[in-house]
Amino acid sequence: MSDINNPIILVGNVRSGTTMTSLVFGEFDNMVVWDEPRTVWTMGNAERGHDRFTADLATPKVIDRIRKAFVKYQRAHGGRRVMEKTPSNCLRVPFITKVVPEAKFIHLVRDGRDNVSSCLRWWTMPINRSRTWRRLKETPVWEWPRYVPRFLHDRLGHTLGLVKTVRSWGVVYPEMYADLKRMRLEEVIATQWVRCVETAEADFAQVDPDLWIQCRYEDFVASPMEHVERYAAHTGLTITPRVREYVRRTIHQDAMQVWRTRLTPEQIANITPILKPTMDRLGYRLDEPAMPIRSTG
Repeated sequence: MSDINNPIILVGNVRSGTTMTSLVFGEFDNMVVWDEPRTVWTMGNAERGHDRFTADLATPKVIDRIRKAFVKYQRAHGGRRVMEKTPSNCLRVPFITKVVPEAKFIHLVRDGRDNVSSCLRWWTMPINRSRTWRRLKETPVWEWPRYVPRFLHDRLGHTLGLVKTVRSWGVVYPEMYADLKRMRLEEVIATQWVRCVETAEADFAQVDPDLWIQCRYEDFVASPMEHVERYAAHTGLTITPRVREYVRRTIHQDAMQVWRTRLTPEQIANITPILKPTMDRLGYRLDEPAMPIRSTG
């Protein structure tokens, strides 16, 4: 399987700082970022109703199709090493390690309260047409019918005022559609965060520890170069002056603690019991601001 040049898989729930992190990697020599090719990962499994993929779904045919897509993208960008950051991969670590065993992983987590406050507005926005078209081009034509009903619901339904939210946004965990019928939206998003973090950590515990590291978003933005150096050492990359200058100019802490002004007291009360066990274990204190701690992994 030497046709793929040691890809880097950035694993993190939606709105967890993966875009900011991936843009840093895009500044490294011989690197290119593949921006969430979601339908590539579902090739051969597009009928699945959620994003939890286990190793048994990585059949020889599926592996071949996904790896060919990787090679195609890699060749289209001069053979550069690929970083990929599809959020749904939080629930697919066993599947991914079977498809691309040569990959190195970085798992990024963020304060669950900030995550919920950031995600809420995306559920009520119309889908992005240009991104939808780009993803359709990455999808085999025979799998298009799988995505048409969702497009009609989300795009036309929102435009005509028939629906207030998209059918789903972000990572679809098992039972999520049932939860949407019985839980408040902020509670579903909080559950989504917990399932992404807990599932990824449990799966990574079964993976060679040399293949993955974990970092909190808050620690990264508090001391970005320290963490970029750690990422580079983990992935075998060389930090150049261009990378250092990009980090100096662009990494900021502006998105920390935004939940304090975006969430209502009722919403905070609704999500706290869901988030607390996982946040406590990760070193977040729900009774005080998130402070940087030493990264683990």
